[in-house]
Amino acid sequence: MGSCDGTARFSRHDRARSLVSVAILAGLTAGIAAGLVSCNQDERVENTASRAKQVVPSGDLRVGPAAGRWHEPRHEAADADLSEAQLAEIARLGALGYASGVHEGGTLSGVTRHDPERAGQGLLLLASAHAPSAQLIDRAGNVRHRWWYGYKRAFPDRLDVRKVTTFWRRTHLYENGDLLAIFDGAAIIKIDKDSKLLWKSAVTAHHDMAVLKDGSLWVLTREAGVIPRVDPEQPVLEDFVSLLDAQGQELRRISILEALERSEFKHYWDGGLGIGGDLFHMNSIERLDGSAVHIHPAFREGNLLMSSRHLDILVVLDPDLETIVWAMSGAFNAQHDPQLIGNGNILVYDNNPLGGASRVVELDLASGEERWVYQGSEAEPFYSKTCGLAQRLPGGNTLITETDYGRAFEVTRSGDIVWEFYNPFRAGDQGQYIATMMEMKRLRPDFPLDWLDSPR
Repeated sequence: MGSCDGTARFSRHDRARSLVSVAILAGLTAGIAAGLVSCNQDERVENTASRAKQVVPSGDLRVGPAAGRWHEPRHEAADADLSEAQLAEIARLGALGYASGVHEGGTLSGVTRHDPERAGQGLLLLASAHAPSAQLIDRAGNVRHRWWYGYKRAFPDRLDVRKVTTFWRRTHLYENGDLLAIFDGAAIIKIDKDSKLLWKSAVTAHHDMAVLKDGSLWVLTREAGVIPRVDPEQPVLEDFVSLLDAQGQELRRISILEALERSEFKHYWDGGLGIGGDLFHMNSIERLDGSAVHIHPAFREGNLLMSSRHLDILVVLDPDLETIVWAMSGAFNAQHDPQLIGNGNILVYDNNPLGGASRVVELDLASGEERWVYQGSEAEPFYSKTCGLAQRLPGGNTLITETDYGRAFEVTRSGDIVWEFYNPFRAGDQGQYIATMMEMKRLRPDFPLDWLDSPR
């Protein structure tokens, strides 16, 4: 079993700054019970009466006392030059995380709609913020397999952080049943089909990862610290992409700030402190396969398509040049999960937090024009102020994860909902809070499943 603690530091350029690694932490149960912030400290999502306040059975929901213990953070030697106020700000930045449930839930639970003639095929992978767990379900909502591994169990020697991450932000399922899971802002682990730990890495992984054929992976990471050229005193949160080998060892790290600064697209950032010191808030990463290089040379194989929520832009990073080589802005804002789809267009989850209604938009890569849009209506509301995913399925349907409301649904090109699922995990005195659905992904119909029947 391989293991690493992610203590290495990597940079090609001398930078006059003091960086302090931080774990971006979350309190699951406290967040559900209080209906608190999700994704960003500035994003408070009000409990709403638009969803009925009914008791829903909690199933195997495991709810305990408020997660984590609060301690003064441990600091590295580089902190000696920082003031108490700067250290306190670094600690605050380190607490920017995800609450586990932000809306009141109704009576709907599990699969509530299913048109078998028009809905897609394949099992679905669900990551819910009720626990450090993922489930493989069928189209009827039956659980075919579960994975479970807690942060405390993986990192018993790293409990001196402000809170302990208690759910998985993103997962990746291998064809043999192994699973990668991100404890948002704190770590990443790999477990086998029986939830046995294969390796762990304490890099400050967050939001998303891109797995390569050789088993290595790119993962978003970040650090808090003072960067004098940004602000001589105010600590900020800086984004990186880290390359890990097949055993979780960090091989290299690229600063998104430096990649943007050395590019022709640096005008997208005004040099400010972002939102609360979180400069860019990168929230997705996809390794390009080269299928769209004929549309734009930046989309060559090996480059990385990413999203910056705070700058409202999509970017492509060339990891060889360590620079941004393409960028796009548009009518979308606070967006998530851009994906290059088979026709060469880009699918984007447009959270649109100021507009009060979210959209999923298909954009022409060359022109930026909208080629397809799904938007809810008064009869079929669709809104997630934070997070969210959209997956284009074979046949043209789109699977959408409406994160804040704990719902996933599949729509046709004409906008008809042909499958719908509500998170069954609830909390609160009367089960009134629905757990955030961090992701729902449909596996391709020919995904190998022989490991499901092998002995545990």
